[in-house]
Amino acid sequence: MTKLKQKEKSGGSVTYPNESTTTVADFASLADVISGVADLDAFRQAAWTSWGVASNYWRAPMESRHLPARMKELVLLAMHASVTSLNAEAVERHIKRARAAGATAGEIIDVLITIVAVANHALYFSIPVLQDELGKRGDQAERLAELDPTLEAAKRAFIKSRGFWNADREAIARLMPEYYDALDAVSTESWDNGPLSTKERAFICIGIDCTVTHKYEPGLRRHIRNALDLGATGDEILEIFQLSGLLGLESYILGAKILSGR
Repeated sequence: MTKLKQKEKSGGSVTYPNESTTTVADFASLADVISGVADLDAFRQAAWTSWGVASNYWRAPMESRHLPARMKELVLLAMHASVTSLNAEAVERHIKRARAAGATAGEIIDVLITIVAVANHALYFSIPVLQDELGKRGDQAERLAELDPTLEAAKRAFIKSRGFWNADREAIARLMPEYYDALDAVSTESWDNGPLSTKERAFICIGIDCTVTHKYEPGLRRHIRNALDLGATGDEILEIFQLSGLLGLESYILGAKILSGR
């Protein structure tokens, strides 16, 4: 029996080949995840018809080789830490797993600051509604005038950092210039100063825009284009999509904790 198979059975830790002095988690093992929150043997006995398929569903993207374990854990962290999910237990789990896979504290903070601005996707939906209702009343706010020189400079700086601009940001900048200032700063912070590579950060953005809790197509298309331009492969991006599917196992993991938790 291989060490990986032994790991799936025991829920312990495994020393990988060529890493004889380093004991690390088997990132492809659902047993490792469940054993962190529940009595693994008790839960597997209760879930005897589902355990195998659930384990294989977890293992499929985690065992695939297109992205390294460190990147997978950072993507999963982003998916769970995003405001559209905000799964505290999963955030804690994937921070620990990311560190075990070699991620630095700085890289983890890079992920967490990068995903802050996802909450403003709601403004992309809300502002046009307000503009439409104001228009129906004949109330066209003077703030919709041309961008002033300060905002024009901010626009150029954002394009330099992020490589795009869109009508949604334009509306925010015109209607709420002070708020846009703060949004602009948080939206570019990691891109200007963070330790992740630009391609890795594009993977983070693909991750939060493709999840079942968000599904934001304009951003997803933009970040896929950027990632491909930076040398990403279709297989790497498909692996991110597969990771997003693991969010469906969160109820299974939570059920294990409630049913068989220590």
